[in-house]
Amino acid sequence: MALLTSRRSFLLAGSAALAACTTSSKPTPTTPPVTPPAAANTGFPLIADTAVRLDAAKARALYAAGVRTVFRYYSHIPPSLVGKDLQPEEAAIIMGEGLSIGSVFQHYNNCFRTFENNWGREDAEQALRMAEAAGQPEGSAIYFGVDADWPYQQLRDPILKYFDDVKRAFEGSGISVGIYSNGCICNAVRTAGTASYFWLSGSTGHSGTQAFYNTGQWTMFQNALDIAPPQVGFGIDTNIANPTTRGYIGQWTKTGTTTQSHGVAATQAVFAARNFIRVATEIRQDSDPGAASVAPIRKDLNVRILETSGDWVKIVTQEGGPRGATPTVTGWVQAAALVPMDRFPDNTSNYGLCNAPTVVSDTTKYQSCERATSRLR
Repeated sequence: MALLTSRRSFLLAGSAALAACTTSSKPTPTTPPVTPPAAANTGFPLIADTAVRLDAAKARALYAAGVRTVFRYYSHIPPSLVGKDLQPEEAAIIMGEGLSIGSVFQHYNNCFRTFENNWGREDAEQALRMAEAAGQPEGSAIYFGVDADWPYQQLRDPILKYFDDVKRAFEGSGISVGIYSNGCICNAVRTAGTASYFWLSGSTGHSGTQAFYNTGQWTMFQNALDIAPPQVGFGIDTNIANPTTRGYIGQWTKTGTTTQSHGVAATQAVFAARNFIRVATEIRQDSDPGAASVAPIRKDLNVRILETSGDWVKIVTQEGGPRGATPTVTGWVQAAALVPMDRFPDNTSNYGLCNAPTVVSDTTKYQSCERATSRLR
């Protein structure tokens, strides 16, 4: 695969390219994923994302845990967190340890000024500069984050304009556009045709997330947030690929893109080894209704299946990693409390407040904007 063209030649070709207004695309699924046959415990998810800069030891720990793609960040300088931004030397280390890389641009994308100030082109050009420096090849993708629950029309429309500007800036680059957000915004951007990859955030209570998940149009679902698995040793999120992706979610290495697919069998096995909680229930110490309760668990959380005994299923929460003060829990639940992950239980197409004409306060828009204008030009 050819590497991303230089920014100079890219910008010189920009005028003609912008007129075309098309983006490298990946076919999106049109039907919900089919639940694959039951699989044995497949261990850790294949996809993680982290704001931690990776050295060889950290990359090796991810690979040993079962991760095959790690998402790292592009951003303006300085980044929102020290070490969050992917550097070329780090990219080489990650690939050298056998991992492929997923790219996501985030620079205070939880502050609405990013969108109302029309920073889409500026963010896209910075993402492409960093992609070129890291060696990201054509045919791959860069996701752009929308990191808040902003369903209302007053907020949604500037976000749609942002992605239109990103798409125009990407024309001629050979790189596809993806979005990381809730279901409301993912669906709006998909309908507008300005992204090809759709990464649902793990905030399942956000507007439209369950409804968009149930359409089957998503690429990835962030199934565990802010965990620190002992076998990894630092903070990560984990992600599940939609089986319809066949294991390709826009990741890359120096050798190319689609060759980095996780494959159909592995992708389906990871998906099948996890279930949603259908109804709130108790996790018990043993496969017996009289066994002591370990912890309650609420509806709609996802869990990994460890083993089955009659009408009971042994599960582990949070992919085996504590989340702050919340420990991971291993125990037994009745099988009737679980459903496959092909759809959220009892949710069909409720997009909630998406596109509502609600008047939005400045507090809602700017509550995370303390440092958000920090971007060197």
